Amino acid sequence: MKSRRFGLYFAWSRPREIGANLHVLDNRYPTLFEFRRILWPEFEQLRDPARFPQGIEGFLDHVILSDFQHFQRVIREATGNEVVLIQREGDKPPTGHLDERLLADIDTLIVVSLDHVRAPASGGRQEAAPGEIELVRHFLSDESHCLVLCPHHDIGGTALVPGENALRSQEIEYRHHGDPTIPPQQRFGAFCLSLARGLGLPFANLYGLNPATAPDGSPAPLETRADLDRNGLLRGVRTFNLHPHLPHLSLPGMDETMDVLALQTINPAAAPHPFVQAGHKSFNALLQARPNMFAGTLLVCDATIWSAAFQGLESLETFWRNLAALRK
Repeated sequence: MKSRRFGLYFAWSRPREIGANLHVLDNRYPTLFEFRRILWPEFEQLRDPARFPQGIEGFLDHVILSDFQHFQRVIREATGNEVVLIQREGDKPPTGHLDERLLADIDTLIVVSLDHVRAPASGGRQEAAPGEIELVRHFLSDESHCLVLCPHHDIGGTALVPGENALRSQEIEYRHHGDPTIPPQQRFGAFCLSLARGLGLPFANLYGLNPATAPDGSPAPLETRADLDRNGLLRGVRTFNLHPHLPHLSLPGMDETMDVLALQTINPAAAPHPFVQAGHKSFNALLQARPNMFAGTLLVCDATIWSAAFQGLESLETFWRNLAALRK
């Protein structure tokens, strides 16, 4: 039986991300220099500018993309196939908008939507074209295919507290997640969301919630729905990770397109957040399209589930291998 062939599709425009205005705090990645300074001395192995560019490009390559290398190794060991890494707008191939050429040798496509949402004057946003949406719909008409949509957090986008101004609302979110590397507003996932809308899926990535830990400091256990997990993807999976600001994958009431397969507990010791104050103790961490939507499998989760940087690695590896073992 043939083994699965994975593609990691980074939906960002690398030139736009690297070229973000450094005078603006919001909706950009830190430079590698800024990242090192904030978290000193944890990343001082990246201090040599001759080997590690100290701008945003250094952060993309030596922090973000390097964190996905362990996932690529695990999948290569599980399938015997290399994971193809594609950037929507990059500086070396393979790159490009989704087309038949890019998908020809892929049956598990993971869309990592770490593209910033910006105003048009600041570079705008990445969005799926109609042709890409139809191509993905056709991709999902094959029952052996799997698509995983992966937005990230949406922090500081709207005033969360009625009567509070935007700055105060952003401060509330900032205090809750507690990560000094995150600016007041950091919104991700426009490409992923536009693709989902085109496919008829109504989820949204809300907030940046701080996940709970177990007594030993590892991620707290997931709440899972084994009765809905028709592919056994969560078999043996106890936790996801402890990225400090994870999105709630929100669905509208009475939604008939998707099921929630896993929920992750919110850190009760974190600073107050309106979502928690409204009575929520957990957030939706993994969604799955219902079987009447597509012949193939469609999942939604956070982009950091494929990263090795935020603990829970043993359990994440189990999830990755379960995905690699999907029927072909």
